[in-house]
Amino acid sequence: MTLRNWISGFLAILTLSISMTPLDAMQEMNVTWKNGLRFSTADGENSISLGGRLQIDAGFFSEESGTDAEQDGVEMRRARLAIAGVIGGNVEFKTQYDFGGGDADFKDAYVGLKDAGFLGHIRVGQLKEPMGLEEATSSKYITFAERSFTSAINPGRNTGLLSMHSLGADDNGSVAIGYFKDDVDGYGNGQEDDPSSLTGRVTYLPLFEDSGHRLLHLGASFSTRDSSGGSVRYHADSLSHMGVDIVDSGDISSASADLFGAEVAYLTGPWSVQAELITSTLEDDSEVTAWYAQGSYFLSGESRPYKKSTASFSRVKPKNNYGKDGSGAIELAIRVQEIELQEMNDDENAEALSIGINWYLNANARVMFNVIDASPDAASGYGNDVNSYVMRFAVNF
Repeated sequence: MTLRNWISGFLAILTLSISMTPLDAMQEMNVTWKNGLRFSTADGENSISLGGRLQIDAGFFSEESGTDAEQDGVEMRRARLAIAGVIGGNVEFKTQYDFGGGDADFKDAYVGLKDAGFLGHIRVGQLKEPMGLEEATSSKYITFAERSFTSAINPGRNTGLLSMHSLGADDNGSVAIGYFKDDVDGYGNGQEDDPSSLTGRVTYLPLFEDSGHRLLHLGASFSTRDSSGGSVRYHADSLSHMGVDIVDSGDISSASADLFGAEVAYLTGPWSVQAELITSTLEDDSEVTAWYAQGSYFLSGESRPYKKSTASFSRVKPKNNYGKDGSGAIELAIRVQEIELQEMNDDENAEALSIGINWYLNANARVMFNVIDASPDAASGYGNDVNSYVMRFAVNF
């Protein structure tokens, strides 16, 4: 599906919807801008929003060995369009396509019930499996241009059924559990013979004060998974999407994998720290482990917003937007991370240090600059030390 076909189809559907809608109903629609374009009925029971994101990366690389496997360049990292809405106050939907890389792939594509009784808030379709704080945080809001080495183990998006519940009178806790089939074609299709998984996440806020400007977040997640063709594979790049793999387990014979994750975050005013650990245990008790620890500080005094409904961090809103009377928000960040493939390939592993500067021009635009020093340490000789310099220009709505 090309971008032109997608836009043409969307406009045709929108035109048909308008032509079939009575004039008096159309007159009751409210149009607002809330970090994106929103249409809603006066009673708030029906709404639709148009969203998207564009992330343009420029990358420069140097390798210790001088082999130049990494290539300098520019990349459309993400180019997404999304439509989401609520019908009748309870039925929700979202469909999102990513045109980065030159083709159209499904990202989120689901329908759901905001209140399904004892089942809580349920969603059916392609969506993220509930594992990890970094993965739960949208790519629009993550602190660094790319997620850490934990993403090599985290299952990400697949097709299935997800049930979510808030816990406590103040919604300071959450539990989510889902059954998924692996999305093998990038279009949300899962067949009977495709790998399946049961994945869950529990979070709790033992501290939540000053409207979230001071908080402590704790969480744990698990996943028990079938493998594809009786084998699993874990690999990670140099923490730049344009980079090549610096660790790769190859195909490991195992019919299943059990994942466990632990997460913690503390925030007070402009300061925040965050850490996660994810492990995957295979049939022969071999393990793949990845972890990271990061910290950030806003020179301009902002604080990272926290969203209870997703138990993740959300959109930063500068105190003063960049323009005539303001300079936006500046965030400094540092992260250390490691991935280790134990008892495989002579304990292949890699570690990396990332330093980041984020300039938030306003709530919908930011410029990011990352310096990454990634160092694989493989007895098999796989990979080279890589220094990466990545700049991102991003807009989302």
